[in-house]
Amino acid sequence: MMLLPNELLESIIDLLAYTPTFPDSDYSLKTQLRQATPELHALSVVNWHLRQISLRFLFANIKMNSPKYVEMLRDHCYTAILSRFTKTLVISYSLGYSEEGIRILSHLLPNFKQLSCVELRLSNDRIALLDAILAHPTVSSVLVDQLPHESIYDLSKVILREASLFPPFSLYLERCMNRGMRLACLTFIEPGSSNDKLPHFEGLDGIHIILGFDHISSSWLSALSSTNPSLKEIWLLDCHHVFFAATTITLMSSFFEESQRQNLNEKFAIDCACLHRSTIQDWHVVGLTICTTPASTSLVEILTLIASSFPKLEALTLNLYLCANTFDVDDLADVLACFSSLRVLKLEEAFKRLRSGSRCLPTVCRVNPRRTPNILAAHEASGLSAFTSRVRKKVSSLEAFYIDDTYSDGFL
Repeated sequence: MMLLPNELLESIIDLLAYTPTFPDSDYSLKTQLRQATPELHALSVVNWHLRQISLRFLFANIKMNSPKYVEMLRDHCYTAILSRFTKTLVISYSLGYSEEGIRILSHLLPNFKQLSCVELRLSNDRIALLDAILAHPTVSSVLVDQLPHESIYDLSKVILREASLFPPFSLYLERCMNRGMRLACLTFIEPGSSNDKLPHFEGLDGIHIILGFDHISSSWLSALSSTNPSLKEIWLLDCHHVFFAATTITLMSSFFEESQRQNLNEKFAIDCACLHRSTIQDWHVVGLTICTTPASTSLVEILTLIASSFPKLEALTLNLYLCANTFDVDDLADVLACFSSLRVLKLEEAFKRLRSGSRCLPTVCRVNPRRTPNILAAHEASGLSAFTSRVRKKVSSLEAFYIDDTYSDGFL
């Protein structure tokens, strides 16, 4: 391996450098911060050669969540490394309580020569820091959680993470957009009829629609995407499990018709669906959250239908909490192999519903999630390694596998 050219080594390391992010439907934009994997940390201490190659991945993303980290960067002379490699900087709320930390960080900003993106999770009283970041010559985007203060006129670098259309908030939002601010994600809560005025925001990337009992037609969604040509994702969030059951969305109609024909429609519910646009007219389903019902006896059949109906599905969450039956892990792994584009899989409340042969999988051990040795012990005791290995061998496209088992006797 060490005989390979550096360019090829960098490409290989890039494949394992960062933990894949789960495109969750928690109504918030995914963070720009990319978390380094344990494998990257281990590789960086093998020898000097790999250390030098790993540095640009290790320090590409920096999170400032405590004044002590800011002081460490200042006192231990990391400025040369930051100058060469750091491209994304995340400044969290906890740093905002320290005037000294803010002062040191403002002084260190000119050392970030490659910095292009900043996430600023601070209150609006930190106007001086935001001004300093916006004045940085290489920064092209500043992602914020709150609308900027009125005193800052030029907002062309600012991206608001998420907004909801509520007056008088919407009036100030419009004024900020007129000053150049972009909006990453817009949230609708129970939008009304197709006659409602459609919003238009320059550069709008995503929309979350929290569905109620009102009907939303395919024509309304089509008009929404036409009004916002930069729109890439639409999340449909069905809190009451009534929308998808009676949906007329063309993109999903054949799936529901087939599920009814196979008598599967009463055995699952869809919590949310993510629609992604690759071209102006080409929308497809890339994310689904499926909840089984107490009547579910056909998990394999349900997943088979989903795989055939949505061939471009990239993220699947499967919640088995309400299910009263058990399913064989090999059968589950076999049907997951049908998902040719699946990158991220999340299983919720699954361990009491999965078995290997005639034996149910062991209950997840109760652990302290802050103590890494306990988590590793829980992985081994619960047979997680064997279980995840089966799925990984079957699903070659899989990049991340999440397991949430908080309702069983244990906690993971």
